[in-house]
Amino acid sequence: MKIISARARITWATTVFFACLAAPYANAHYIWLERNDKANPQEARLYFGEVAEVREQSPGRMDDIKGPKAWAVSNAGSTELAVRRTQKYFAITGVLSPQLVAIEAGYEVRDLSSSGIGIVKPMYYARHSAWPLKQALAPGKELKLDIQPVAGRTDSFVVLFDGKPLPKNKAVIYAPNDWEKEYKTNDAGQLLMALPWKGQYAIEVIFKGPAAGEFEGKKFDAYRHRAVLTVVQAGGIDPKGTGGGASGVGMMADPATPPE
Repeated sequence: MKIISARARITWATTVFFACLAAPYANAHYIWLERNDKANPQEARLYFGEVAEVREQSPGRMDDIKGPKAWAVSNAGSTELAVRRTQKYFAITGVLSPQLVAIEAGYEVRDLSSSGIGIVKPMYYARHSAWPLKQALAPGKELKLDIQPVAGRTDSFVVLFDGKPLPKNKAVIYAPNDWEKEYKTNDAGQLLMALPWKGQYAIEVIFKGPAAGEFEGKKFDAYRHRAVLTVVQAGGIDPKGTGGGASGVGMMADPATPPE
């Protein structure tokens, strides 16, 4: 099993927690949500780039994100929030809830035929969730592709498309110490993964929908949906010194018990 950090590539035993990243995910941008309740409880931030590599700015590639929308959501409903473009991120303000979601639907059609993907209309989704969850979440109408923690567990997540579990689909988790590992959802659309280190985790999923169409005068073969969930592990192992091939602390097997 190969282990990849942002800066180094080494080989470990199969019990190492984070493994290599598949080619379709490498060097690919997405949106994700972050928040700092202590510093500014009424603002969250939406970034575009790669969480362990680059955060795009304006002017620059951040301007490819035309007009993101965001909501504070709960099982009782949702409230749209104000989104303001800054040089380094989109500031999201309002009465924030433990569940925040965002969508970018205005990204232009891209020809990815050279990568074997075809001509696609990218769709970006993001969720920031309280973790661990005590109560299950209702499928949100805002996110066509969604990733949610499984209530009552600290090692399980579920991937939903159109509100239904998405089985046998690839996912990648990015840990606070820059380790990355590829997973695949089971038959119930669930991911089984431990979060051993303290700090923020991002889980990314891509799903190519079959529907063709046209956007801003450009035809495409399919939608390419990309979702990222961010959660924060308040406890856990100090990530300092565990990235880039550190031994011992970074060694942890995945949970063996399947989600219920």
